[in-house]
Amino acid sequence: MRFRVLGPLQVEDGSGPVAVGGHKPRTLLAALLVAHGEVVSADRLVGVLWGDTPPDGALTALRAYVSRLRGALGDAAPIRHRPPGYGLALDAATLDAAEFEQRVRTARAAAASGDHARALAELDAALALWRGDALAEFADEEFAAAEAARLTELRTGATADRADALVELGRAAEAVPELEALVRGHPSWERPAVSLMRARYATGRQADALAAFHELRTRLDDELGVEPAAPAQALYRRILVHDPALAGTPPPGNLPRRASGFVGRGREVERVLAALRAGPLVTLTGVGGAGKSRLAVEVAARDRDRFDDGVWLCELAGLPEGTPVGHAVAAALGIRQRSGLSVEQTVLHYLRERSLLLVVDNCEHVLEHAARLVGAVVQRCPRVVVLATSREPLAAEGEQVWPVPPLPLEDATALFVQRARAAVPDFRLDPAAADAVTAIVTRLDGLPLGIELAAARMRAMSPVEVARRLEDTPLLGGGRGPVARHQSLEAAIEWSYRLLPEPEQRLFRGMSVFAGGADLRAVHRVVDPAATEDDVLDRLTRLVDRSMVVARSGVRSRYRLLETLRAYGRARTEEAGEDGALARRHVAVHVDLAERAGRGMQSADERAWAEEGLAVYDDLRAAFTRAAADRDWEPALRLVTAVPELVHLRVGYEAYAWAEQLLRVVDPGHPLYPAAVGAAARGAWNRGDFAGATATARLAEGRLPPPGNPRIAYPGDVLADVALYQGDVGAALAHYTAEAERARADGDRIRLVWTLYYVAVCQAVGRTPERGLAAARESLEVADATANPTARSMGRYALGLVLKKTDPDRALALFDAAGELAAGVRNFWWQGIAMMEAAATRAVHGDPVVAARELATVLAHWERVGDATQQWLNLRYVARLLQRVDAADDAAALHACLVAAGKPSPLGPADGAGHPHDLRAAEATAVALARDALARVAASSVRA
Repeated sequence: MRFRVLGPLQVEDGSGPVAVGGHKPRTLLAALLVAHGEVVSADRLVGVLWGDTPPDGALTALRAYVSRLRGALGDAAPIRHRPPGYGLALDAATLDAAEFEQRVRTARAAAASGDHARALAELDAALALWRGDALAEFADEEFAAAEAARLTELRTGATADRADALVELGRAAEAVPELEALVRGHPSWERPAVSLMRARYATGRQADALAAFHELRTRLDDELGVEPAAPAQALYRRILVHDPALAGTPPPGNLPRRASGFVGRGREVERVLAALRAGPLVTLTGVGGAGKSRLAVEVAARDRDRFDDGVWLCELAGLPEGTPVGHAVAAALGIRQRSGLSVEQTVLHYLRERSLLLVVDNCEHVLEHAARLVGAVVQRCPRVVVLATSREPLAAEGEQVWPVPPLPLEDATALFVQRARAAVPDFRLDPAAADAVTAIVTRLDGLPLGIELAAARMRAMSPVEVARRLEDTPLLGGGRGPVARHQSLEAAIEWSYRLLPEPEQRLFRGMSVFAGGADLRAVHRVVDPAATEDDVLDRLTRLVDRSMVVARSGVRSRYRLLETLRAYGRARTEEAGEDGALARRHVAVHVDLAERAGRGMQSADERAWAEEGLAVYDDLRAAFTRAAADRDWEPALRLVTAVPELVHLRVGYEAYAWAEQLLRVVDPGHPLYPAAVGAAARGAWNRGDFAGATATARLAEGRLPPPGNPRIAYPGDVLADVALYQGDVGAALAHYTAEAERARADGDRIRLVWTLYYVAVCQAVGRTPERGLAAARESLEVADATANPTARSMGRYALGLVLKKTDPDRALALFDAAGELAAGVRNFWWQGIAMMEAAATRAVHGDPVVAARELATVLAHWERVGDATQQWLNLRYVARLLQRVDAADDAAALHACLVAAGKPSPLGPADGAGHPHDLRAAEATAVALARDALARVAASSVRA
C-alpha cells in the first residue's frame, strides 16, 4: 500500500489506485496520515470532519467512516482503535512524504562527504515525488496547514540543495534558472542569493554575480534594515578579485540540458547504471516513443563523474538511412579526421587513450554501420563505455541488451500530470480526473511519447474527454508485448494528428522533411511557401502546444519533430504525394542557405553565419544526399562549393568526399568546376595525400574559381602548399606573390588578406622574416578594414610570425589576439596555430611554467583537430622548452622520439633518418612523453 500526499491525496496498491470514497473519508485518511502513525483522538477527528458544529451522532458517523476506510485499505495499512481515538499503522505501507524526507537526508549526507553526484541523484528522485502542492485538497483545513507548510519548506530547501549540487558538479548553467526562481520567490532568503552569485560567476557572468549581491543587500536593507551575512560578503569579495577557485570547470561532454524533469524509472536507471559498470556496451531497445533516449541521457548524466573525459552524446537520427556513422560520431566528439586515417580510424585513435561514456542514440536505421563502429570501439578502447539506443540490438560482441519497458502506472500518471501542468498550470488531479488519467495511460501502454501527446490536449479537453476519444480510436491489431505497444503509440499519434485542422496537419507532415530541424524562415519556405510567415508561426505554436513539435529557443528558435513523429509524418507525406515537391524545396532552400552562409563567412558577421551553418549541418548533408540521388548535379555542385570554409574549419572533412563524388560526373566546363576541384584537392591535402592533392588540383588546368570562393579551396593554393611543405619555398612564394597582385587588382580584400598572409609565412619559413614584414602589415591593415574575424586573426598571426624574434612581446599580444578572434568564430585550425605560436614564443622569451601549460593545451587541441603536421611542430617547441628549463632527461627522450620518426629536432641533427613502422604510434608515444614532461615543469611552480 502506498500513500501519496505530495499533491492530491492518492492511495495505491499493487494493482493500481484504490478508491477511498468521498470527501469525508478522504479527509479522515489525510488527518491520520498527517499524524504519522500517532493516535488522533476521536474528538479531534470529529472536529476535522465537521468543524465546531458537529451533527448529532457524530461519533457514530466517525466509526462508520473508519469502517469504510478499513474495508478500502485492507490489512496493508490497518486503522487501529486505541484510546482515545484512532491511528494508522504504516509498518507495511509507504508514505511519499516520508520517502521524500529520507532521500533529502541521504542527499545532504552525500553532499557533506563530497559525493555531489549521489546527492543530485537523490534530490532528483526526491523532488520527482511531488505532483503538486502538499495535501493540495486540504490547503484550507486547519489540521493540514502546519504539515503542508513544513513539507513545502523542505521542498524549497531541497530545490536549493539541488542547485548547489549542480554548481559543485560544474553544471552551473543549469542551476542559474532554478536559483533565479528561488530568489524571486524568497527575496529575503540569503542562501539562494549566495548560490546564484556563485553560479553566475562560474558561467562567466561576473557583472551579473555582483548584481545579485547588490540586489540582495538592497532587499535586506529595505525590509529588515540589515546587511548581508558574512558568507555573502566573503563571496562578494572573492568575485571582485577573480578568485580562481570560483571559476569552476564544466565537465567535459555535450549532454543536453533537460528541459523538463525526469519522471520515474528509478529501478531501470539503477539497473542500467549497474550494467554499464559490468560491461563496455549496453543497448537500450524498445519501440519508438518508449523513452529510450531520455533514459539514456538520464543514466549518462548520473554516471558522468566516473569518466575523466566526460560523457558525449551522438545523435544519429539525422543521418540518411543506411549511411556510415563515423563523421557523425567524430562531429559529436569535436574531433576531425586525421591525416592518413579514415574517419572511423580517427575516432578509434582518439578514443583509445580516453576514459569516457559515449551515448549513441537512434541506431536502428544505420544499424550495420553503427554496430561495426561501436564494436570496434568496445574492442580497442579499453576505458570507453558505450550506451546505445535502438529499436533492435546491435548484435555486437559483449552487448548487454536492456529492453525499455513501459512506464508503470504510478510513473505514467506522474508524467501525465507533469506535462498537463506544463499546458495548464492549475491542472488538478481530482478523483474523477485520476480515474480518467488511469484509463488514458493504460490505453497508451505507458509509452511516454503517447502520454505527452495526450496530456498536451488538457488546454482544450478534460481527461475524461481524452480517455473517451482514445477508447474510440481502434488499434491496428490485438495482442500484447512490443508489437501491441507500437500499435497503441501509432493509435495515439494518429488520434493526435486527426484532431489537427488540415493546415496544421499539412505543416506537421511537411516538417518531416527536415533531418535536424529548422527555423521559422526555413519551415515557411519549404513546407508552406504559399502561406504568410505569420500564419506558419501561428500553426507552429499550436503544434508545439500539442507536443507534436519540439521548440528549442535561442537567438533564432528552431523546430523539429521527434524521430517517431517524423517517421509518421514521412509516411503521411508519401500518402499525400507531397514528398517529391517537399524534397525539392528542401534542397533549394538549403543550397541557398549554404551559399549565403559561404558569403557570410567572409563578412563581419562570420560568427552568426558559422552558428547558422552548424545548426543546419544535418540538413545540408540531407540536401546533398537527395540532390545526388536524383542526379540533380547543379544544386549539388552549388552546395559543395559553398560549404568548405564552414565545414572544414569547424566540423570535419565529410564534405570533401561530396566534392570528389561530383568531379566524376559534372561537366569540367562548368564555371564552378574549379571550385569543386579546389575543395576535393584540399581534402586530399588534409588527409596527408600530397600526390592525390597535386593530381586533383591539376584537374582545374590553371582555371580560377569564381570570386568569393571559400578561402581554403583554390586549386593553385593547394599546389603551392604542397610545394611549401616539401621544401620548395620559392615556388610557394612566387604563387602567393602573384595571387596577391591579382587580388589587389580585383579589389578582393578577403583574397588579398589570405595571399599576403602566405607571403609572410613563406618569408618566415625561408628564415627571412624581415622581408615579410610589409606583406604582414598590409595583411593586417586590409583585414581590419574587412572586419571579418578570420581575416583579422590571419593578419595578426602573420605580423606576429615575422616579429616573434625581434619583438617577442608584441608578437605575443598579436598571437593571443589572433587566437581569441579565431576561437570566437569556431575556426579551430587558426585558433590552434595562434595558440601554438604564442606558447612557443613564451617558451623562449617568457615564463616557462605558463609556456608549459599552454603547450600542453596545444597538444590536446591538435589531437582533436587531427593535424599531425602541426602536432610534430608543437613537439619541437616542447623539446626546446625542456632544454631551456634543464629537464635534460625529458628533452633527450623527446629528441629521440623526433629523430626516430624522421622529424627535425631543435636539439641537434639526427645520426640517421628515422623510418618508423607506424608513424601514428610514434606520434602517440611522443605526445604522451611530452605531456608528462610538461606536467612536471608546470608542477615545479607549486613546489617552489
